[in-house]
This record gives sequence, structure tokens and C-alpha cells, in this order.
Amino acid sequence: MAGRCEVLKVENVTAAYNGRVALRNVTFTVLGGERVAVVGPNGAGKSTLFKVIVGLLPLQSGRVEVLGCDPRREPVSVGYVPQREEVDLTFPVTVSDVVMMGRVRHIGWLRRPSRRDREAVRWALEQVGLTELANRPLGELSGGQAQRAFIARALAQEAPLLLLDEPFTGVDAASEEAILQLMDRVRERQVTILLATHDLQMAAKWSDRVLLLNGDLVAYGPPAEILCPDALQRVYGGQLTLWEHEKGTLILGDGHCSGGRR
Repeated sequence: MAGRCEVLKVENVTAAYNGRVALRNVTFTVLGGERVAVVGPNGAGKSTLFKVIVGLLPLQSGRVEVLGCDPRREPVSVGYVPQREEVDLTFPVTVSDVVMMGRVRHIGWLRRPSRRDREAVRWALEQVGLTELANRPLGELSGGQAQRAFIARALAQEAPLLLLDEPFTGVDAASEEAILQLMDRVRERQVTILLATHDLQMAAKWSDRVLLLNGDLVAYGPPAEILCPDALQRVYGGQLTLWEHEKGTLILGDGHCSGGRR
């Protein structure tokens, strides 16, 4: 990883959500082009972390930098795909309208999209396989299609950093595989990706580094070093059940979530 620039720097960040401290003194850095799986039980602070990075939640202390800039004060673009339950799928817009929302920073207020903006939207729709549904109302899409539409919106931003919060929740296996293939193509463009997930098998196969979170940052590093019984026990505690797959792959089950495909 020598020579890669620091795309994201989170330093001593403490933040609250709904009046409760959800992150405590979290510090880590992510390099350009890396894929980081953010793992932890429900309530561990994964969504709070993403909202802090994009500036949707205030910091109690610490700082966040994207390419050396504070996203709260300086014009730096971060692509963000929230959890599905945070999105109103009944809002009367088309798929193309949703993706064009990712171009707002480029277009500016009260201006019409340029040819470049329309090309960016067309490219993003092609990447997620939704070109033929560009004029379809958002509310008519399946769960997997809607998730891909919001990923296309993030891609249209042409942001150096992409945050995906539980993108596989409520989608079928085919949509999950399509999203993973898309992430492979995005990586070729040197986009840095943070993906929150409960699926440890996917995290182990897909990520360059795993960030184990449970309010505090428990561990951060290569999957082979981080996804081990000691670290997972510290995150999941008494809710944890561990066993070895016939091929030696570590599987997780706990009271809050499923640890991946059995």
C-alpha cells in the first residue's frame, strides 16, 4: 500500500445518536482504493460512523478529514447509500431523477443539468444495470433494484469515497452478487469503499481491511488478523457462537444478526 494517499482520516471521534454516545474516541485511516468492511452488532455505531463522515451528525469531539478536507466546511464529495429503512421509496420521482440528485454539487442550484451531467447519470445507470428502468417510478422497483438506484446516485457524484450502509439487507442473492460485482468495477476507478455488514464471510473475502466496531474501535486490520475468536468475542460478547466451517472459514452467529450464508 506504499505510495497510496490517505483518503479518509477519523481521529479521536466521539459522537452521539438519539441522545446516546454511539462512538467513543474512534481513530483510523483509509488509503486510496481500499475496501473496508465495517462490522459489529446492531447498535455498535456503524450507521453513526457513516453519518459523522458525511456530516449528517455533529461531533462531540475529534475530527474527520476526506482528502485532507473537513467535509462539514469544505467542498469535498462523499457518496453515501443509507440503510433502506431511511429512504422514502414512495417519493414521486423516477430512477433517473434519483441518480441525477447525485449531480447537485456539480450542477449548482437553480441550474439545468449539462450534457456532462446527463452522461454521468447514463453511465451510472449502466454500471448498476438499470438503464432500461431509467424512467420507471422509484416506488415500482424491487428492493434490490432500489438499492442499485441509490448506488447509482452515489456513483454519479464521482466521489473518491463511497459509504454503503448494510446494502444487502432485503435484497435477493442475485442482487447481492450484482452489487458485489459492481464494487469490483468501481475499485478499478480507485474509489475507496466502506461497507457496513453483518456478513463475516463476505467481509473476509471482499475487504482489504476489517474495522470491528462496538462503540469503541475494537480492532482494525487485514481480515485474516481481525476476524479471529478473541477479537469477535470482545465485540459480540456472550451473544457469540463460533464454529469452524469444513474449509476452515470462521462463521458467526449471535442474538442480533446472522453471520453470513451457511
